[in-house]
Amino acid sequence: MSLPYHSPLLSRLDWLDHAFMPAGARPPQEAIYNQQRHSARVILDVDALPLKSQEADGLIGSGQHPVAVYTADCLPILLADSRQQQVAAVHGGLKGVLSGVLINAIQRLCERGATPESLFIAIGPAIGPCCYELGREVTDQAQREDPYHLAGLMSWSASPPPNPAAVRPQAQGTTAGVWFDLPLLAKRIALRAGVPEAQIELARICTYCMAEEVASYRRNSHFQHGYQQRFSWIAKR
Repeated sequence: MSLPYHSPLLSRLDWLDHAFMPAGARPPQEAIYNQQRHSARVILDVDALPLKSQEADGLIGSGQHPVAVYTADCLPILLADSRQQQVAAVHGGLKGVLSGVLINAIQRLCERGATPESLFIAIGPAIGPCCYELGREVTDQAQREDPYHLAGLMSWSASPPPNPAAVRPQAQGTTAGVWFDLPLLAKRIALRAGVPEAQIELARICTYCMAEEVASYRRNSHFQHGYQQRFSWIAKR
């Protein structure tokens, strides 16, 4: 995948533009983004300037400037509110998702006039359960320390599910752990918040075995191929 990926779901909304960029490509020059720290903090774009001056992992667009996040294997999540024509971008690593970053983004949008039924959410290219191994101590801790009661929404398997769409070998196990489905967790969080299932889309493009060779931080840790950040952005027209 060397071209931007455009969500079919978000592409149905004629009042916005968006793209999940390939590794190494830059967002629009006027895009606003934060210093990301795997946190649960979500802020408005007007509070995020100059670029990367704020530590936050969610950004709500209040004007015409694109809001963006940068990822490698983490979830790039783009949100659109058809009621108030708001947009938001969320960086969703495991730590941030468990800490409530997506929950906070949905709540902030609703505080600004959205409803769960008016939200459209696209979860872009990210590491999939075919390649995302976690040590059992990580999942054990996530279930113990669970402020948002997400344990029942988590999904993993003892072995990696085969990915017939893979263009390179899937990750090999190194920790005798479990294979975690982070995109599905984000989808279930949105469903629990009341977002209709038809308005939640998973790209199902694994950055480890399906995207560009330099797209995955984890793949680089295994093969030292290098990796480059990928930007995802959304803007009101």
